[in-house]
Amino acid sequence: MKTILLKIFLTSTFSFLIITAYAQSNYRPGFVISLQNDTIYGQIDFRTDKMNAKRCVFKPEGNSGIVTYYPYDIQGYRFTDDGKYYISHTIELKHDEVPQPVFLEYLLQGIKSLYYYETENYESIYFVGSGDKLIKVDAPKIITKREDGSQYTGNVKRYIPILQYAFGDCPALEHKIKRASFTHKGLIDIAKDYHYVMCTSNEDCIEFETKEDKHSLRLYVTPYAGIQQYSFPSRGPWHNFSKPDLSYLFGVNLALNSRRWMSSLSASMDISISHFNSVEQRSYQTYKMVDGSISETYLHHYTRSSSLTSLSAKLGIRYTYPKGRIRPFIEAGGAFAGMIGRKFGPEQEGDYSSIAENVAEDTALGYYVNTGLQIKPVKRRDQYIVLRAQFEVAHHAGLGLPLYNAWSGAIGYTF
Repeated sequence: MKTILLKIFLTSTFSFLIITAYAQSNYRPGFVISLQNDTIYGQIDFRTDKMNAKRCVFKPEGNSGIVTYYPYDIQGYRFTDDGKYYISHTIELKHDEVPQPVFLEYLLQGIKSLYYYETENYESIYFVGSGDKLIKVDAPKIITKREDGSQYTGNVKRYIPILQYAFGDCPALEHKIKRASFTHKGLIDIAKDYHYVMCTSNEDCIEFETKEDKHSLRLYVTPYAGIQQYSFPSRGPWHNFSKPDLSYLFGVNLALNSRRWMSSLSASMDISISHFNSVEQRSYQTYKMVDGSISETYLHHYTRSSSLTSLSAKLGIRYTYPKGRIRPFIEAGGAFAGMIGRKFGPEQEGDYSSIAENVAEDTALGYYVNTGLQIKPVKRRDQYIVLRAQFEVAHHAGLGLPLYNAWSGAIGYTF
């Protein structure tokens, strides 16, 4: 019954984390530019390139209401801390398709502006704005077969002649365009060089240039130490062993998340080591037979010590409340454990003892759930003191027998 309830709890936890991934937002400071050219400050949901090209989810200052803008509901919007700037435009991706309104990302604004758009198939497309005209710059991927039958994927370099056409009024760029790479940096450099050559006024011809995109993936490392208490289920091969002594626990946790997709949701990877000592307590009977009948019964007791070191690896999903200096979190996932440094006392009569030893040589699979707090000691640093409580269940990988349950408490430091 306890196992069923725990599985229900873990299933509910995973469902909660998945729903949270879609329901939560990732707000950053910014502003929108209305059709009347008014600037309205607030918070904007900072998501992937594809999502930010479709809509702007905006929370105005001093107003708890959330407004979703679509292209041409507003002129554009901009993040003030990340330097991302989006503008309403209508683009045509293919000649036989209906033009669609989108938010194009400004990479550079000037005499000729440079924009970026990511398609539903994750293809990168750039646009050069020249007057009222948008010139599409793309590099479709093709699959080429080698003579040995293998395949490789490459890009068609048709963007080179397109760039030559788009910046054809500046012959000085010809040699640079031929060597340009199909990347943000490669195309921004071409656009900037164009302005350096063509801008003859004393004013700065480049009105806006995007900042270098910060790393979209962040890795947090948390070494930790704590204590762990094991217990052995009554149906398992170690049920004869007494409750182990309180064990030490040392480990390191790696948490990976995306600041563009969901900064509050992380993939968690954990490696830890712990140790426990226990005593096997067993009783058995022997009989004295006289004339085919039992005349006397003898009750024997024995004990046998055990010492095991567990090396555990875990993989799970963590949700962390994204605001404040004290941030609660919850995590759940799967666990894999191997027993190393196995030491058993002298061999005793009885099959169950040998089963316990054989099982200790194998591996365990299980699941875990934990919760805790991240405490930010310094406001401007992305570092935390971590307090964590965890429950783990392990079963024998081959036999499916329950091996142990474990409660632990730990403190760590995230950097």
